Amino acid sequence: MGSEIYGYAGPNRAYAAAKVNAPGIALMVIGGIGILWHLLMLGLNLLGTGLSMPGMMGGEQDAAQRMAQAMGGAFGIVLGVIGIGVSALVLFGGMKMRTLSGYGLALAAAILALIPGLTCHCCCFGLPGLPFGVWALVVLLDNNVKASFAG
Repeated sequence: MGSEIYGYAGPNRAYAAAKVNAPGIALMVIGGIGILWHLLMLGLNLLGTGLSMPGMMGGEQDAAQRMAQAMGGAFGIVLGVIGIGVSALVLFGGMKMRTLSGYGLALAAAILALIPGLTCHCCCFGLPGLPFGVWALVVLLDNNVKASFAG
């Protein structure tokens, strides 16, 4: 005996599947872009170049150049590996969301996508993940969608 939700008994998996499809794809795209970005940055750091191009700008370094140099080297490599892991979790969480399995993982992916700069720094410092993370959270907190994950 299911409880009455939106005028029908029990969870409606077709409704939930349609509702989670688009935000799940958005999380997958954000995670995929983040993986590519962090792989690129990891490769550049392993080559010793990073984002910093010394000698390109004459004179003293400004704060942005100092920050770019600080993100290079061993620290940049560690950040790249962590970024790949976080982006992979967002990608995998989006995949789980679309199949209505792994509610906790889908919820974690949506929350991680909310944090600017965590998955992808290349697009306005990760801000595109913010609206997609909010969208995914709103959908995941829908009672019918929650019940469909459990069922």
